Amino acid sequence: MTDALPPISETTLGHDIFGPLWAAVDVGSVRAAGRPVTTVSPAAFAEAHGDVLARVLELVRRIGRFQPGTMAIFHEAGWPTERSADEAGLYLLLHAGAIEDYPPDMADPAVVDRMLGMGGDLVLTAFLHALVGAAGVRGGGLAENVPLVAEAVRLVAGLLGRDGDAALRDTFRMWRVAHLPGILRPDAPTPAAAKATCRAYAHALGDAIGV
Repeated sequence: MTDALPPISETTLGHDIFGPLWAAVDVGSVRAAGRPVTTVSPAAFAEAHGDVLARVLELVRRIGRFQPGTMAIFHEAGWPTERSADEAGLYLLLHAGAIEDYPPDMADPAVVDRMLGMGGDLVLTAFLHALVGAAGVRGGGLAENVPLVAEAVRLVAGLLGRDGDAALRDTFRMWRVAHLPGILRPDAPTPAAAKATCRAYAHALGDAIGV
């Protein structure tokens, strides 16, 4: 999605996508830990949802035309087998944009639920933004990529305990409000070709989702 800007490396685009995916495992593992939260296992969560993660990664590979070395980045981080409630709370607070005070009270279900809600919103919006960016820079046409992007967001939403179709619509609306004005305004520094590509994806996604 650039013409006058320096080229964006494949590795950078991969990290942009994998960051929200790593965060989705963190957030999803806390949600799956039950109440009250005592211990959390991102490794167990990732293993239990291995089929979904594998499908998401295949969609990511196709959207970004990524090489095997780039795709391998996702697995390099590894997953801890156990985190204490306090440690998991710090990760969750980070993913939730510090919606709660530090340190968060993980013994309070309302605190945990607020962080899960905010964290999920931020994770999904960042994930969609990164997918559109990779598709625009490296991907094929809209007709091919839009269904792949939509499916990937639905699947990650499911990891967070959300209904796929409703979450996709909500995520698109959040992305449209949070990111598009800064990219598309006449005074934005975004190159004209990148604006046109992003606008085209916004229109096509909105039409496909019915928003």
